[in-house]
Amino acid sequence: MIDYDPKTLRAMFGKPIRPVIPISLSEVAAAARQLAGKLSISGVQPKLSLALEGETLVPVERDGLFILKPQTQEFPELPQNEYLCMQMGLRLGLNTAPCLLLALADGSPAYLVKRFDRRKDARRVAKLPCEDMQQILGGRDKYDGSHEQIARAIREHCTYPPLELQRLFELVLFHFAIGNGDAHKKNFSLLTAPDGTIALSPAYDLVSSRLVLPSEADELTLTLQGKRNALTRADFLAFAAHLAISPTYAHNRLADLLALRDVFGQMIATSALSANLRASLADILAERLARLAG
Repeated sequence: MIDYDPKTLRAMFGKPIRPVIPISLSEVAAAARQLAGKLSISGVQPKLSLALEGETLVPVERDGLFILKPQTQEFPELPQNEYLCMQMGLRLGLNTAPCLLLALADGSPAYLVKRFDRRKDARRVAKLPCEDMQQILGGRDKYDGSHEQIARAIREHCTYPPLELQRLFELVLFHFAIGNGDAHKKNFSLLTAPDGTIALSPAYDLVSSRLVLPSEADELTLTLQGKRNALTRADFLAFAAHLAISPTYAHNRLADLLALRDVFGQMIATSALSANLRASLADILAERLARLAG
């Protein structure tokens, strides 16, 4: 597994330790079933809420500060996929949730992310108000909607809408670049900070769905300029105009993304993905960046 520096470990755990996860892949599924209905973590992938006890991460029903996502039989190498995409997003400058790629007791890889909607002090774990866009916007299901509707919610609820609209633009741009066609309304949330400021939460669930589902129907789950497919640079510039983002800022952020082509290529080449998936993700990224270059 990856040899993390003390700064990364401290950001994750408050101290430079590498905790043990004393459960195997099969035990994760069993524990998830046992806690079914007691956790507030949604999604189809087996997940566990964990708390740090000393230098051990243990499953808990409540007050967990971390979410564990293990390997699945249905979708190969999801932990490695999500960790890599989160690191690529961080390199672009996105505000991402702290995360690591760790090994379970049987050596299988698992993705661990720190919850941004929890704060722990000396006495207790407090829950920060956090609502995803499915809760805010409603609709038939989480796949029904548009990025323009998310923008409207940001304008209505966020403390500093122009800043958050810029973040939305960058996030949607990155989803497209990595081939994430599964970024639905539950993948965008508004978080209320202790001082009452309302903003987009740190980015989470950044993953290349196209990598594990090469035949998935759409390039984006939610529509952009009324489209889910055949998206081009012009569509993203039009979306930026809809968000009242200056053309200069939009062009600069596109240039920033395109300038990372080689950096992203190196990150993919040295990632924990298997060789065939590294090659496939590199192809996905190259094709998407070519369209964004115009």
